[in-house]
Amino acid sequence: MARLRARIERAAAQHRHTAALVAAAGPILDAYSPTAAPVEQYAEQHDLAASLRSDAAMLAPGWLGAQLDALTPATPLGGPLPPTFVRVGQAHPLDDARFPVIVPLLRAGHIAVDADARDDRVAGLLRSLVLRLLASSPPGSVRIRAVDAEGATFGRFTGIETIMPPPVTDADGLRAVLGEGERWLAARADGPGPTLLIVIASLPELTEGRDLARIAGLAHAGPAGRLHLIAAGWPPPPLTAETTQAPLPHATQIAIRNPHAWVGDPPGTTFSGTGVGPARLNAPVYLDADPPAELVRQVCAQLSGPWTAPPTAVGEPSRTAWLEYVGAAQRLDAVRREVIAVVAEHKAALKAAKDDLVAIRAKLAQHQAFLTDIAGEAGGRPVDCTPSWQEIQAAHAALTGPPRPPVRPRGIPMAPPPAPSSGIPQGAWAPGRGPVNAPPISAPPLPPGTPAVPRVSAPPHTGAILTGGGQHTGVLPGAAPRHAAPQSGPPHPTSAMPGTPAAMRVGAPNAHTTGNIPRVPVSGAPPRPPVSGMPATVGAGAVGTGVVSPVIAPAPESVPGRTSTALRVAAVGLKQSQAALSAPGRQAASTRRIWVNAAIYFGFALLAAIVQIPTLLAGERFSEISIIALPCALVLPAIAFGLGWLTIGAMTRRTTSRTPVLGLVISLLALIPLLVFGGVLLLA
Repeated sequence: MARLRARIERAAAQHRHTAALVAAAGPILDAYSPTAAPVEQYAEQHDLAASLRSDAAMLAPGWLGAQLDALTPATPLGGPLPPTFVRVGQAHPLDDARFPVIVPLLRAGHIAVDADARDDRVAGLLRSLVLRLLASSPPGSVRIRAVDAEGATFGRFTGIETIMPPPVTDADGLRAVLGEGERWLAARADGPGPTLLIVIASLPELTEGRDLARIAGLAHAGPAGRLHLIAAGWPPPPLTAETTQAPLPHATQIAIRNPHAWVGDPPGTTFSGTGVGPARLNAPVYLDADPPAELVRQVCAQLSGPWTAPPTAVGEPSRTAWLEYVGAAQRLDAVRREVIAVVAEHKAALKAAKDDLVAIRAKLAQHQAFLTDIAGEAGGRPVDCTPSWQEIQAAHAALTGPPRPPVRPRGIPMAPPPAPSSGIPQGAWAPGRGPVNAPPISAPPLPPGTPAVPRVSAPPHTGAILTGGGQHTGVLPGAAPRHAAPQSGPPHPTSAMPGTPAAMRVGAPNAHTTGNIPRVPVSGAPPRPPVSGMPATVGAGAVGTGVVSPVIAPAPESVPGRTSTALRVAAVGLKQSQAALSAPGRQAASTRRIWVNAAIYFGFALLAAIVQIPTLLAGERFSEISIIALPCALVLPAIAFGLGWLTIGAMTRRTTSRTPVLGLVISLLALIPLLVFGGVLLLA
């Protein structure tokens, strides 16, 4: 009996431990946000945004890359060379991480937008691009021809007819501009010379298919002949076979969405983290707004008069800066894809943890009823199945704190750190450790001194940058970028999380190799004894609590992953404790209880039978007594059963331990004297 009581106490401790986990896990899972999980990736996006801002400042200085509303009319105009790179907007990979979006244009390619100037955002972008190019180009180096069916897009650019005549508005004017462009390409000569820029704000209504084909032809041959396009509304609506056009050759395609836009690959390279296009810059872009009207007026006034470029050193934007800009954009694509993978994994872990929580709550109710019955059969004081406040707080700390590292056995030396891969040069991009402003993981208040949630590590991107391809690049290849480098050996998937263990190792040292079922330890000093001595296997006679899920949960290092693992391990503990109570010791105790109950019922039945004998004998001699002898003989078995019921109840205080069926059968034995006397009377 003492051994059974010890097993009951251990099962009660396991029940309280599991109930504490359930009480702590509910608020934790309700407040957990999977979007806050990729902490390392958020930090790296901040570092990449800072690097992209630095590279953008080198590629597009001054008028080409600054915020136009922050520039003053006193800012010097012109430069030593026609600009190559120009800003189109600002990318927002995170709410608090931004960088300018720079694309190649003059001497490199074209810009195409899938909406025309009837969209106010596109009209503002076109005006800002024209202003940037006019203000940053040397005198006479750029000539602009505009096509605008609406006629009002470039109304502010007045007084510069020698550089930018008024826009054409009809199909005939469009064909005249296209003819000028074709003559420009036919008369091209090697060496330096002015650049012709054709800006299409919106196509006239009577634009024919052959006109569209001429635009595509100019785009194909333009970069080699110093002719470039900014085409809004391209590709045009595919109304007929003739108007169905492919994307503009050698162009950076901009797709308008609401409220942001997507910027496609620049000519000759890709923003894809895998180095394989076509792709786009993996961050929403907000296009540059309309420049201030006063700034446009004053720039046009300066351009209309005699002016010379300021004396600056002749040079080009750093070739390495462009390669680094593209490399950082590729790494940004890889990191943001990792964010998607991590968030999806944590969502799956959160769903699994909530499912485990629902399942173990049902197991707890069943286990408590089973434990109460067993404790009642064993007798003694009732068991306490309610966890204390200290146990709940300790379980909360165990679930939200960092996972315990595996303990190294004594005498085994630590393995040396892995050598750096030969495929990653020292100049490759390394993830930064800057400040993180991602939303924190919300949870109930933690006990003082509880560590924060562990950070999720991510591998550095090592994919090669594509700097050429079969198309005209317009960008000079050069030095290797610092953000990416060719990789030797098999590629690493971007969603891989190195350092993530195959399973969450909790409990005793080397629990993953000893064969014991590990448990999540509850820190602190609980007032009740811990669960110990649970068997590793469940015998054939065990009464289980249902199928136990595998111990390994999705994203085992995350808060929901650790919670799911702890709940599954606790479910195993509940099943083992129930199996221990279903062992032969409990069967023997139940057998002893049955014999004790049978003896008590039999004693009262024997007493009732003995009382009946003199009553029946007296009733045979005296007729007055015989009237009450028969009712008394019938009532005495019921009285014997009631006295036995009350006596057993006073001993065990549990109705489930009184074996009423057995007592009823034994109490009926008190009718034997009545049956014997009745048989004798019948025979006589």
